[in-house]
Amino acid sequence: MQAPNDTKFVFTEARIAKLPFAASGKRHQYRDASVKNLYLRVTSASKKYYMIKKINGSSVAILLGDATNTTLNDARRLLGEQLNIVKAGKNPNVEKKKITNCITLRDFFEQHYYPLHSKLYKKATSQREDKSTFRVHLPSLYNVRIAEINRPMVELFQRRIADTSGIYAANHAIKLLRQMLNKAVDWGVIQFNPIAGIKLFKEVVRDRFLQLDELPKLFDALEQEPNVVFRNFVLLSLLVGQRRGNMMALKWSDVSFERRVIYIPDTKTGAPQVVPLADQAIKLLRDMETFKNTEWLFPSKKAASGHIESPSKMWKALLQRAGIENLRIHDLRRTFASYQSITGSTNEIIGKALGDKSPAVIPIYARLSEMPVRQSIQRAADAMMPIL
Repeated sequence: MQAPNDTKFVFTEARIAKLPFAASGKRHQYRDASVKNLYLRVTSASKKYYMIKKINGSSVAILLGDATNTTLNDARRLLGEQLNIVKAGKNPNVEKKKITNCITLRDFFEQHYYPLHSKLYKKATSQREDKSTFRVHLPSLYNVRIAEINRPMVELFQRRIADTSGIYAANHAIKLLRQMLNKAVDWGVIQFNPIAGIKLFKEVVRDRFLQLDELPKLFDALEQEPNVVFRNFVLLSLLVGQRRGNMMALKWSDVSFERRVIYIPDTKTGAPQVVPLADQAIKLLRDMETFKNTEWLFPSKKAASGHIESPSKMWKALLQRAGIENLRIHDLRRTFASYQSITGSTNEIIGKALGDKSPAVIPIYARLSEMPVRQSIQRAADAMMPIL
């Protein structure tokens, strides 16, 4: 394909791949007819995407990525991120220099990664996970300049997190850090990601759930729990089997006593979910409603969000009182599913109750009505706690 006389055309991966390289010392410039400010510059050795836009009266070119390793969709997404920086009254090239020269990992997260990537392109649950992981597991790297982060430093950090908080926490921390450094590369802050090849710890699939002899111990310990909000959080989590982040962010507007359901608008699968409630859950919610004074089911005056966010200390103390070991908050979800299975529910119905969207069972979910799911949930609740 010869370079068109009109350098403006609709960009596609195929057309860009067929564009000839320029002669030595020459450069061709093409403009995307479908997306404003997106350009492609072709030299004798490269094809690179740019954002070209007037800033303060001058035309500024911002590199978005090399077409050999940046897809067209990624280039358009990166263009949107750079335009957001311009809308904030800043010059992206100036910001890159500032970041490269002095910005710390903490400043990069708070001023760039979170507002310009996580908050704009991730679901609310993933945004909360990013903030929580950064706050809980990355403080030791807060004041390190992003340009000085290196592989040996991060490998040592990874081992320390594994020793103190476990391999799952270490893997979450490394995943977030790797994403941040990938964005730093995308934005031209650093030339390459120094931890791109670091391996994650091998995770063993957990099958831990509360046994029948452990349930009374947990309930006795909850009776002694001084924090009523946390007590209710644990009990309702056990009764509805939803993910911790979704549970903590529940609002009273998500509860329908008429339909006897909880509505979860933002799930990990991306689809909202309606969760039928057992009699025990309805009773608990009615008791909680008596003391309702905020929009949140589980309010917290300490958390910026207004609801509980990281109850790890209370959870640890609860397990100590109960004499229960090796149990995580997420295991309440597995307990819920296990007792559904114990009481005879099929995998498809359990998956529907949990909001599991495995591609293999999606067609089956579409045919399941709410009634068998509700019956399954009620049987599980009766097995775990006949009387709440």
